[in-house]
Amino acid sequence: MSPKHQNQPSGTPKVSVCVVTYNQEKYIRQCLQSIVDQDTDFDFEVIVGDDCSTDGTRAIVSEFAERYAGIVKPLFHEKNLGAGENYKETHDRAAGEYIAHVDGDDYCLPGKLQCQAQILDADPGCNIVWHRMQISTNDEKLHNGPPHLPDDKLSRLRLDRGDILQFISVGLNSSKMYRKSVRDYAIPSFPVVDYYANVEQIRDGYARFATGGYYGVYRTGIGISSQGRNTRDILRECFLLFSRKYPKLRARTNAAALTYLVADLRQARPTWLMFLMTSVQTFSFAGLPRFLRGLRFMHALRVRNV
Repeated sequence: MSPKHQNQPSGTPKVSVCVVTYNQEKYIRQCLQSIVDQDTDFDFEVIVGDDCSTDGTRAIVSEFAERYAGIVKPLFHEKNLGAGENYKETHDRAAGEYIAHVDGDDYCLPGKLQCQAQILDADPGCNIVWHRMQISTNDEKLHNGPPHLPDDKLSRLRLDRGDILQFISVGLNSSKMYRKSVRDYAIPSFPVVDYYANVEQIRDGYARFATGGYYGVYRTGIGISSQGRNTRDILRECFLLFSRKYPKLRARTNAAALTYLVADLRQARPTWLMFLMTSVQTFSFAGLPRFLRGLRFMHALRVRNV
């Protein structure tokens, strides 16, 4: 019996759904309702990290915590911590064997939790599982998002650390479920983004995609994560760190830097010079061939533009 049919789940939940939010009163109700309405054959909890919102977000979260007592568990910060620290503290509270992440402005579609948990149950080598998401644009229209691969090919796809290093934006953050056993990783001196977490959490395993449909909706252009130049600064730091930390995968890191260099040149972004320097600093003779071979795959896999 799924938690939505119970007042209080019994024992330790199998899945923890971590929701991070800040000033998202327009979206958080739909987000939380889409989670508590999930049909599963296991218990789950929903941990909501509210980063000291100044609008009506906290009141809505409190309403859900009262209505779904023991399932929805609010984490109200008394001061604004920032997106990265809110993410970390929310995920640190997770008790489940598996941890799913959902941004407060996105929402889930039916079958998400059951499908992803079944994949992790059946495949011990898989540490992260993503799924396709529909994209909601500013006009509220829904579009089917990547990966643009048929189910038969997508189901066979296994992405290791080198793949994630190179292809960067592999799966949308709100589609991610991972094993609690890989949750913890060393935090660097700079702020981290989901790319950094994915590279570290994959460990010696691999990532997969759930197939069979779309299991969530991603809203573009309104997220609370780092955007613009700041994100590119962070990614540059990631590339430099990973080129030192994983020397055997240096060519993959160099290919990632080249990806951003080419993207910024095409879009006439001033950050192209930063990624030119990064490409030099992470240089590998195999980097350019890796980049060129990966172009078609990146086009099929890409979930958001670099």
